[in-house]
Amino acid sequence: MNEFYRVPALTLLSMLWIVFVLLYLQARTPRRLLWLVGWSMAVFHLATEVAGVHRAGWGFALSSASMVLAAMMFLGSMSPLSFQRWPRFLYVYGFSAPLLLYAVIISLYPQADGWLRFVLMLLAIATILVAILWGLRKNLLPRWFTVSLPVLLGAVCLWLTYQREYYFVLFITQAASNLVTALLFAAAYRRWSPGVIFASAGFFLWSLPAVLDSVFAAHVPLLMIGRGLNLIKVATAVGMILIVLEDELEQNKAAKERDHRARIEMERYSEIDLSLLLGVNAESAYQHACEVMIEVSRFSQALLFLRDVEGRFYDAAHAGIDDELAAALDALGKRVSQKQIEQFRQSRSVAVEIGNTLQVDLRPLFVPNDPLERLQYIKSYVIPLRVRPEMTVEGYLLLSGLKHPEQPLQADDLLPLELLVARFTAMREHNALMQRVARSEKLAGLGQLAAGVAHELNNPLTVVLGYSQILEETLENHPAQESVSLVRSEAQRMRQIIESMLRFWRPSPVEHAAVSVAEILEDICRFRRAELTRRQIDLQLHLPKDLPQIDGNKNQLQQMFLQVLNNSLEAFGPDDDRTARTIRVDASHHNSGIRILISDNGQGFTDPNRAFDPFFTTKRPRASTGMGLSVCYAIVRDHGGEITAHNLQPRGAALVIELPLRARYAESEMSQVFAR
Repeated sequence: MNEFYRVPALTLLSMLWIVFVLLYLQARTPRRLLWLVGWSMAVFHLATEVAGVHRAGWGFALSSASMVLAAMMFLGSMSPLSFQRWPRFLYVYGFSAPLLLYAVIISLYPQADGWLRFVLMLLAIATILVAILWGLRKNLLPRWFTVSLPVLLGAVCLWLTYQREYYFVLFITQAASNLVTALLFAAAYRRWSPGVIFASAGFFLWSLPAVLDSVFAAHVPLLMIGRGLNLIKVATAVGMILIVLEDELEQNKAAKERDHRARIEMERYSEIDLSLLLGVNAESAYQHACEVMIEVSRFSQALLFLRDVEGRFYDAAHAGIDDELAAALDALGKRVSQKQIEQFRQSRSVAVEIGNTLQVDLRPLFVPNDPLERLQYIKSYVIPLRVRPEMTVEGYLLLSGLKHPEQPLQADDLLPLELLVARFTAMREHNALMQRVARSEKLAGLGQLAAGVAHELNNPLTVVLGYSQILEETLENHPAQESVSLVRSEAQRMRQIIESMLRFWRPSPVEHAAVSVAEILEDICRFRRAELTRRQIDLQLHLPKDLPQIDGNKNQLQQMFLQVLNNSLEAFGPDDDRTARTIRVDASHHNSGIRILISDNGQGFTDPNRAFDPFFTTKRPRASTGMGLSVCYAIVRDHGGEITAHNLQPRGAALVIELPLRARYAESEMSQVFAR
């Protein structure tokens, strides 16, 4: 029979095949690849029919195989599940291989019998087993359907194979595959769009001619069936192309919505007044930022961890989190050390990394009977606050409670939050720098004032000291001698105060040499150990064995460390009846210097920013600093270092002293860094 009536359909399908090639080149996804292979087989099958080589021999075998393979590719494209042990080997490959061999054998040997019949039975059994395993996997359709269908149809196909009705097996397999494909299209794209309607209806109608052609071929003209089938193929291809275009339109619409949401989110974040971080309202600024986050971002829970001077993380602000969960997270932050965090960062608990955001599983950080496990707070998105130049982590922003979890989280959903965290970090750095500059300028001004006062007071004070000494010698054994001695001692104390004030004006002309800070701290702690024990204060000294030496004046450093330790002792007043009194001395070093942290759990500073002001003193809640800490500041400044005061949470205070390393040691350290 002349098959040229199929030429228009072949032309249309060939043009649509070119469209599928272009779509695959645009986005090389497994689904589009299987669609391209499926329509390639459909076009090849139709071409063999037009050429008339499909009636017998290898031409018939290739035509039958292409017909089966086309249906298998479309079925596999909507359920591209792979074997667990071979991730790149899809179930559709294992399902198609024995079926293709089955089609080739019956095409070459239509009356196969004997051992060929046995081989066909084995191929049918292999196909059924793969189909059952495929149906057992979680899919878009109910499992009872995906398992029962291959069992029932498999039994029918085995019986037909036994009865040598081989072509019925191919017809039933193709019809069932197209029917399931139609259901999968409807289940995957849950919308009433032209593409989904055309594709689902097309595959459903495509499954009918295979049955009609086998049942009613003797009563219905083949021309009518063939033309109807070809129109169904064209409509199905058009529907699948429309689905791709509809998906792209949806993606563009979703992208525009994300851009709009990100723009609004950025505008809201820009309205946050981060200048409040420079003052005493830092906590309210962090709290306001967290509240804005849960309002405009994709997350409904936010918690900001910040690191204190002791290296522990505390809950600085949170929103969308109840008090119990906040307390549990705060306890987690305080007990986890930086070393544990680094080990955790290198573990498999960090599942996803999007930009600077990590999705982490917190369970390795839990303790037995951890309340976080009971509260089901297992996973969280984390954005670190990294401070330059060494990129040290000063805090973490924990995000959870994803809104609209059916929509995958993308990079542009996190970019506004990452920019806000970067603003936090920059403002904190700016805050620390401004505090150092302001303190330096203030103390420099006080130094200039002290120099002027000292210049004006030195001459009359020298006269007072000279005449008081003469009077003290003249009035020997006189009742007024004691009063004159008191005048002389107080005048000497005034001169010492003036000399201390002059440190703010110019460094002391003292020689520097190699000094071991570890030895100085050990000597001072050994010297004050008895008094500390008498006052029931636990002194904890933590010094690394490899703490390097610095260039400095040993006497001045001893004076400075002793004064700082005395300042911590004054934190515990006589009315402080707490049993747990602790003073910690921790030392560490990095590439450019050493860091000494002296902290206590006594009363904190009334104002840490004024701790080093000369003559700034208060008895409550912290004992007098007077000129002591201002002298410490001058000594540290003379050594090229920095000293800062901090209050701890929930109580206590700490002084952080940073001193530069010796030049040779620093150069060797830097050379080792560059060598690595």
